[in-house]
Amino acid sequence: MLWRMQMPPLDPDILAPTFWMAARFVQLGWAQKLPVDKIPNMANLRDDLVGQPWDKNQEYNLPWQTGIAGIAYNAKVTGRELKSVEDLFDPAFKGKIGMLTEMRDTLGLVLMGLGKKINEITTFDEASAGFDKIDKAKTDGQIRAFTGNDYVDDLSAGNFAACVAWSGDVLQLTKDNPDVKFFVPEEGGTSWFDTMLWIKGSKNGDAVAKWMDYVYDPANAARITLTAQYISPVKGVQDELVKMGGDAAALAEDPLLFPDAATISRLQTWGALAEEEEAKFDEAFAKITGA
Repeated sequence: MLWRMQMPPLDPDILAPTFWMAARFVQLGWAQKLPVDKIPNMANLRDDLVGQPWDKNQEYNLPWQTGIAGIAYNAKVTGRELKSVEDLFDPAFKGKIGMLTEMRDTLGLVLMGLGKKINEITTFDEASAGFDKIDKAKTDGQIRAFTGNDYVDDLSAGNFAACVAWSGDVLQLTKDNPDVKFFVPEEGGTSWFDTMLWIKGSKNGDAVAKWMDYVYDPANAARITLTAQYISPVKGVQDELVKMGGDAAALAEDPLLFPDAATISRLQTWGALAEEEEAKFDEAFAKITGA
């Protein structure tokens, strides 16, 4: 059960936490309804992001950037193409595997490799096989390290043969190192998004609306994509990148920014976990990673 605790004082009007943390903010009453009547460009939100289970009427959140967690590898080190989650557990790569400290992405991929549907998992027991597999890989020395997005250095240098990775990080890395590849495993990848919330207590509703409307104009969203190189939540960005020409037009053809239907069909997103179950997940993962 989530208790509606007192919201700690915050200076920002807008925060953009990842989706599961945003859900917690909404459930705790720490976010207020968006001034949607003043955000006409909100109509440009991608259809697949509308109406999350924790915000079914799209009143509290507006996604900032979205992405995919899959697997990246250094082909010079692996000596072969990788396609599966199981490639992370290939003994040939012992001591050269990286996994993320972001539990939902690391555990999610491993569970999908075991044939689980993560959007259907609601209890620790249903996920225990994934924890066991990660723990064994850590104990056996298969996993070199658990990291944040600093994995890009080890991946490029060849210290990691392969790792759980985020699409946007790898998109930028591949420009400098063509040996680095990213793929969504045959068994699936995780889909995530960071999303904007109007924080409770803020009185700057007009400014919040003006900013959100600005970044949801497709032309402005395309300029953000050109810099951030994560998957935009805004419809029309691909066409705007083409209009910009040059490097921007090239990005419009990149499958990491505009995945095809087959890739999208393999993506899964975690559902909500009850607070007591999430505590079990966090404790088990921290024990494995040493966090």
